[in-house]
Amino acid sequence: MFGIDISKKIFIITILIFAVLTATFAFTYNIQLSNFLGLEKADTLKNVERVQNAVYTEQSYINNMAQDWACWDDTYRFIEDGNQEYINVNLQNQTLDGLKVNVMLFVNETGKLVYSKSIDINTGEETPVPVDLLELVESGVLSTKSEDDVIRGYVLLNRSPMFVSCHPILTTRYEGPMKGTLIFGRYFDIDLLNYFRESTYSSILMYRVDEKMPPDFQGKFQNSSDLSDRVIVEPLSEEKIAGYFELSDVSGQPAIIMRTDFPRDLYMNSKRALNSMYFFLLLTGLVTGVGVKFALDNFFVSRLTEIDNFVTKVRSEKDLSRRLDLKDNDELYRLAKEINGMLNEIELAEQELKVQEREKKVLLDSLNEMVIFVNPQLNIVWANKAALEYMHMDLEKAKGIHLKAIPSMSGPLVEHLPLEEIFSSGNKESGEFTTEDGNSWSIQATPVTDDDGKIIGVLETFRDITGKKAVEKLIQEKQIAEIANRTKSEFLANISHELRTPLNSIIGFSDLLCEQIFGELNEKQLRYAGNISKSGKHLLSLINDILDLSKVEAGKMELDYTEFELAGKLNTIKNLLAPIADRKSIQIEIEVDSRLTNLYADEAKFAQIMYNLVDNAIKFASENSPVNVGARMKGDKVEITVTDIGAGIKPEDQHKLFKPFSQVDYFASKQHQGTGLGLYLVKQIVQMHRGYVWFRSVPGEGSTFAFAIPINGKKSDGNDTAPHIKEQNS
Repeated sequence: MFGIDISKKIFIITILIFAVLTATFAFTYNIQLSNFLGLEKADTLKNVERVQNAVYTEQSYINNMAQDWACWDDTYRFIEDGNQEYINVNLQNQTLDGLKVNVMLFVNETGKLVYSKSIDINTGEETPVPVDLLELVESGVLSTKSEDDVIRGYVLLNRSPMFVSCHPILTTRYEGPMKGTLIFGRYFDIDLLNYFRESTYSSILMYRVDEKMPPDFQGKFQNSSDLSDRVIVEPLSEEKIAGYFELSDVSGQPAIIMRTDFPRDLYMNSKRALNSMYFFLLLTGLVTGVGVKFALDNFFVSRLTEIDNFVTKVRSEKDLSRRLDLKDNDELYRLAKEINGMLNEIELAEQELKVQEREKKVLLDSLNEMVIFVNPQLNIVWANKAALEYMHMDLEKAKGIHLKAIPSMSGPLVEHLPLEEIFSSGNKESGEFTTEDGNSWSIQATPVTDDDGKIIGVLETFRDITGKKAVEKLIQEKQIAEIANRTKSEFLANISHELRTPLNSIIGFSDLLCEQIFGELNEKQLRYAGNISKSGKHLLSLINDILDLSKVEAGKMELDYTEFELAGKLNTIKNLLAPIADRKSIQIEIEVDSRLTNLYADEAKFAQIMYNLVDNAIKFASENSPVNVGARMKGDKVEITVTDIGAGIKPEDQHKLFKPFSQVDYFASKQHQGTGLGLYLVKQIVQMHRGYVWFRSVPGEGSTFAFAIPINGKKSDGNDTAPHIKEQNS
């Protein structure tokens, strides 16, 4: 009669739960194993990239050396006159050995070989130039065609693969006309391969594409179109995984396939851990299921059966005076009490329904919205207080009146929604519109049905949303402005970060060249490397200013207050800028009030302020004139002035100061570098210290820039209220 009893149902549910858990465990196991395979692949890719970087670094070094030698006035003259002095001075065996190149070939613009040199890097002794390399030179494959043409890649010689870099021979200023091609070559032999193995701590194999390769290499060579753009990582066995990548020849075709092998420790350990964990989870789930089934049968099923029998008997006998008696103060006992009180609550529920009807009327009358209920003939059946006040009548008078017959309700307020169509379609309709007096309204019409689904009327609500629309418009305009400002700040921050990353590499590598860590450089090379470092550091300073600007505008710049010696910090700035001042024979003179010792502020930001002000003063001061830096007490603040004797600033240009990306005529000219952010950042940092800035400038006499900040910073400030920020100029 009742089918399966509850005990069997619990058993079936337990089995189903265990089956679901088992399937979930299996699915999760596969997902986790897949994740570990992904981690293994990512780790292998990083290791392969280390090997690639080592190879590409060696190639880049040879390419850079070839370019330096090719764009050299001495090489340019040598191709023209073949002078022996160039050979005696520059083309000795130790020169090639120092450059770590095996072959150096000079080819004129007609493709004829002018001079060749080949050595064994291991012994330093001269060796014959490979015949097959000379054949490539004669064929014109390694000859550049224009001043911008560069040929680099591998050539598969009989002895060993060789990386060649071919650059057009130009003057030191990279000017033509092109006089020929300079070719540098380095064998990719077992010695170089061992160097890569030792430097990367990796197992590396290399095969030429024109020779027989192992099966796994053959498969990768057949898919070389994929391999040329990426690294292929594949397991070789349960214990080893390999990564493959390709090195191209001078025509861009595959020349060498390389493989690096690594142990699969991460995968094997992860797999063992997963096996142990999921075996334990399945065993725990099985034991838990059996225990839960036993506990449910003994503590709950028997008592639920008693409740079921009681309810069935009450229903069949219709005896509402019976009561269920269960022991134990738990949920089932409370359920029995609820069943016992059910009959009493039926009467209470009926009384509550009547109360709710009265509450609904009070609630509707308290609404600011107008609520009107009309019958299919559009006659008013009921209206709330707000609607009656709008119509200027009471409910008894309004009942039975056609909605459109009321003057205050006629026009767009009623005709905006077609009520006749709502009665026929049964669809809820809503909308918004603006009346001639400028007020905005929100209207909604909801069909009301009886128990049989027949529409007996429509409930209309009218709400004045004029104020809401105005607020929404203001909020939308504010959001648009905030998004635009945030987008600008995020763009400045992102582009500054993106520029700083490669720029730091340029500065770092140029400094390494200046320090001659990888070999001695001649005077011209040192000068060029120094120019690269100097220009890079200047550009990095500009990018840092832009990044500071984005932090200020995004409200993300914070101050790190520390206590430091004022005079010492000013002398540090003087020492930093002394070389720049010496170029114009300018003396930086510092005068500090004897009462001033230590200053409590952000030391780095204070240094940034002073560097900008003193640097600007040096830039625009006349030669052989002083730049005076003064510090004096002004109440609880320290006022610091920086004065120069120079051209000064015209009155019509003074309004441009302290504005981002704005420069006066002197700044705008290319005589002085800058972005126009220095003084703007000075002003912002001073204001963050709860201080103020001012300046005074007289054309033809010079300028004074000054700022004042609290001496004790946050130590003497208990409420973080910033003082009045002021600027003065004359």
